Amino acid sequence: MSIKKSVIAAAVFASLSGVSMMANAAPSADVTLEGIITNTTCDVSVNNGLATLNVGVYKASSFTPNTQQGSVALPVELTNCADETGALIIQGQSASSDPSKQLFTAATGDTVGFMIKDANDVQVAESQNVALDVTSADTNSYSFNVGMGTTDATPAAGSYSVPVTVAYIVN
Repeated sequence: MSIKKSVIAAAVFASLSGVSMMANAAPSADVTLEGIITNTTCDVSVNNGLATLNVGVYKASSFTPNTQQGSVALPVELTNCADETGALIIQGQSASSDPSKQLFTAATGDTVGFMIKDANDVQVAESQNVALDVTSADTNSYSFNVGMGTTDATPAAGSYSVPVTVAYIVN
């Protein structure tokens, strides 16, 4: 095959590839922007600095809609703090099928995710304030309890993960 034919064949292939890739593009897209503003001096560490908290394995038949299944500690440590009055918040996505915003999910349309209770065993909603006063004397510790949850009577079997941000807010 001559160089001229190779160049023409490559050009035709490239133009067809571009057309097929562009055919999948949507005319618009949504993105959720999240941010946190605080006046704290504290450094926050969650889950002992580990990026993943494994909350266990559960049978689909053991779930009740909107009820946390399981309880695994999610430790939060605040260091280098001044004496401050503030609140911990957990920011993330919640299921649109859960008006209480207590089911943290990877996408708003999902029906399976994670539920979190505070130290008083009360369910925590997305971006809800959990009051916590800290002192400069030592490490300040708090522990949430995390389990899985669903809005369905029987959730689909599978592996689930949800990103969340834990922050300490001081006004």
